[in-house]
Amino acid sequence: MMFKDKKFVLGVCGGIAAYKSAELCSWLRKEGAQVRVVMTQHATEFIAPLTFETLTQSPVYLDLFAPPRAYEMEHISWACWGDAFVIAPATANTIAKMAAGIADDALTTLYLSFEGPVVVAPAMNTRMWQHPATRANIATLEVRGVHIISPETGPLACGEEGEGRLASVRTIVDNLAYLLSQTVTKARTPRAHPETDDTTSFQLADSDGPLSGKTVVITSGPTHEYIDPVRFLTNPSSGKMGCALARAAAQLGATVHLVTGPVNPTVLPEECATIHKVTTAEQMLLAVEALRDKADVFIFAAAVSDFRVDRRIEQKIKRTGNSLTLELVENPDIAQAIGAKKRPDQVSVGFAAETHDVEANALCKMSRKRLDAIVANDVANPRIGFESDDNEVTIYVQNGDKRFISRRPKEDVARAVMEVVVELLQQKQRNKQV
Repeated sequence: MMFKDKKFVLGVCGGIAAYKSAELCSWLRKEGAQVRVVMTQHATEFIAPLTFETLTQSPVYLDLFAPPRAYEMEHISWACWGDAFVIAPATANTIAKMAAGIADDALTTLYLSFEGPVVVAPAMNTRMWQHPATRANIATLEVRGVHIISPETGPLACGEEGEGRLASVRTIVDNLAYLLSQTVTKARTPRAHPETDDTTSFQLADSDGPLSGKTVVITSGPTHEYIDPVRFLTNPSSGKMGCALARAAAQLGATVHLVTGPVNPTVLPEECATIHKVTTAEQMLLAVEALRDKADVFIFAAAVSDFRVDRRIEQKIKRTGNSLTLELVENPDIAQAIGAKKRPDQVSVGFAAETHDVEANALCKMSRKRLDAIVANDVANPRIGFESDDNEVTIYVQNGDKRFISRRPKEDVARAVMEVVVELLQQKQRNKQV
């Protein structure tokens, strides 16, 4: 189960989307989590506290001055109890109180006491969401480390259409899974004499290397998109190419962040990179976006699953003797999402694993995703690519340059890619000085 033994405090505010909180609560419980609910008084106009008490088998925290059901101060004891505080839906009023530090009800008092991760999923009319006051309050919360799950665009309760719908329960759950289940391993300092160390062949980074002072973010490995609790969509990526790139970047002096899908942990370059472990494509995008502002270079080497099931089935699917139809939806395109927001001084390099029309498909991807370069290889060739220790690639650069790298170990291919990265950074620096 996704949230086995996790503890969530769920905050519910007074909006029409409050009914979706019951679905979120139910989903968290089915995934093994313990849930306690705190409500604003206005929320009780839309959904009864008894609904949540039935779902959680715990009392709802509603009134600071109500007779206690246990001899404790809930806003303190619950803050110590919970692993994360999720406010969904969050109204403009509550968001404003949180930003100003106002604590005049159970929910806002609990917020000021909570030291763990806080997740806010706003829901309101488009005009309210876009108002400068709301935008300023959201920005204040983000600076303080609150994780904001942006509302969706669609029909609103008032009859209008626009941005302001509460994010889907699936989106909220995926955000929580990323925030709580990711494992971050800090890079270890390489040994002074790596030739005596049987566990790694990593060489000491060059403190004066061409990437000294630069931060490189690399995606690697596959993603797993669960169909039911035991089955998922994926691909054969081993993560070896991404790990080789991480070591090559570190050897040139870079600070490296490796965002990796599920791979054999023995291949991970923990000696020279900070490792961010994720499972799904949406979690990988969240991890990269969290690193976006500090990155000088993005290298998108992960084999991200292009599709996921529209809604994961909660119980293991049993044989019935009949065929099964699954509705698939597209996953976010991580390289394209980052490319749309990257700064002029940031370099982005993608990978194109193709089975036909390799060059045409690679060039199309480079343009569509605003990449500075793309590394293309033919995964239909069984001697290279997925799960192999070798690769054979062509590197296409936005300026029209084209470099063929014949079959060789992925470590050598990684060094060739990093040479292109260094050249691209140097070119951007020259352009900036003109």
